[in-house]
Amino acid sequence: QSSGPCPPSLAHSMARAATKLLLLAAPWLASAAPKFPLPPLRTPVQLATSARRGAEAKVASEAATPHVLAFFASEGFAEVLRDCCPEAAKLSPGALLESLRAEVRAAEYAHAFPVATHAAHTGGHHFNVKLGEEYKFLLNSYQAAVDYDATNHSGPSPAPPPRPKNFTDPGPLAEEQIFGLPPFANESKPTWAEASDRMNYVAQNMRRLNFGSVPTFGDATFIFDNDYIKDMILTAPVDTGLWEMVCNHTNVGWTPPFKFNCPAWPQPQTLGTWDHFDHTILTNLDVWRLKRNGSRTSLYEEARKFFERSPFGGDYSTLPNVTSFDVEKYWETNIAGNVRFPEGVRFLIGSFVPLFGTEDGRTLQTFAQTFGWPLVWAFTEFMEAKDSSSAPADLNQSYALNERAVDPTMDGSLALNATFPADAKASFNALWASVEERRVNATHGQWIEWWKTLAGSQVRVAPSTASSCGGSQLCIGSELKSGTCVCKMKGDAGQASAVTMAIIV
Repeated sequence: QSSGPCPPSLAHSMARAATKLLLLAAPWLASAAPKFPLPPLRTPVQLATSARRGAEAKVASEAATPHVLAFFASEGFAEVLRDCCPEAAKLSPGALLESLRAEVRAAEYAHAFPVATHAAHTGGHHFNVKLGEEYKFLLNSYQAAVDYDATNHSGPSPAPPPRPKNFTDPGPLAEEQIFGLPPFANESKPTWAEASDRMNYVAQNMRRLNFGSVPTFGDATFIFDNDYIKDMILTAPVDTGLWEMVCNHTNVGWTPPFKFNCPAWPQPQTLGTWDHFDHTILTNLDVWRLKRNGSRTSLYEEARKFFERSPFGGDYSTLPNVTSFDVEKYWETNIAGNVRFPEGVRFLIGSFVPLFGTEDGRTLQTFAQTFGWPLVWAFTEFMEAKDSSSAPADLNQSYALNERAVDPTMDGSLALNATFPADAKASFNALWASVEERRVNATHGQWIEWWKTLAGSQVRVAPSTASSCGGSQLCIGSELKSGTCVCKMKGDAGQASAVTMAIIV
């Protein structure tokens, strides 16, 4: 009940107090204003594309279901499961398919990004931490390019570098011909609105890689909130950039080190969605039946490689190694939307070797702290041998890629139900200082020892699965030894409640 308008001085004081509390609760509100407006969460173009491709996915998925069940009922596949996944081998084909669907929906959906612009191993423009802090949503590569032009050029953008004759950029080609997004009016210079209609590239992490995605694309990874992004997902059975280069030969002058089984995904290419993806299951395995020495791997061989690393493969700490080839075999589950921070992201992953003990590592920590996300570190030895190269020297070399440790210095990490060792922060900070001082001339063996020190003194986690944590989006995984789900504590409303309190004040 009020007796009249609030005196100006009191109103001003209350506004200042509310603003201060709001910024303390949500520091991400205080950064510099972006150059371009916040796009819709889903633009009309993205909504229309998802609806059209979703209707096609439903038809394709229902048509594929009998073929998936028949494959699961085959003796060759039963032999694979008995060898790699004995518990799954006990399931009927129908029950296995239902379990697989649940695991696909509970799996991590991951987007790798460079913390700083110099950390990208692929061409073009990329999201980075600076852009994230400024815009507070996940910019796609085209939005990053538009921002770059506005930042670095007072006049028109310089002409793009000359390209080989008949060269076609595989990214836009895939987005327009496979995903069905409309072309830009000027392909070399999209507007902010046009750029906002495009997608962010996402790897679906059924093989439970510790980095979530591929380090080629950056030294850090977003793991999204599945409930937040599920309606935005459009799924291809293979990396569409690779598909365009290998099967449609769009990158003139580049000879791929392998040959896809291109007829496995015939035109017109059909995508999957969160609800409808049975047609993606066998297509992914079939496409990756690589031709080497005159013959292709079998569908059963590819199924083994997939299932033995999946949640059906058992204990995360004893998973079989994965080759650099297998790292690339993710489903490309792109997000046709503009994911907001912090709510669209569950947690971050930092690559241990490139970032730990560096200024870029501190930048990633600050980014996580700013938005209240937990941060975990992953030992991505897949890229460590050549450090800054764009690919490992031997694509058949195998790696464990099953090591994660939670950063105990982040508020988002401390908001989890994990029990950290009493000296977790001190141990972490001491190791950081040691690595910072000695990393320049560190050997591979030294990196392994440093990782053992980190992992031995911190909470280690495995990716969450439908069978372990029920796919809860409060969880970042399960504690490696006990199997206990590591989740945001119920009753800790976090920043959302703090912001609400500030607005009320």
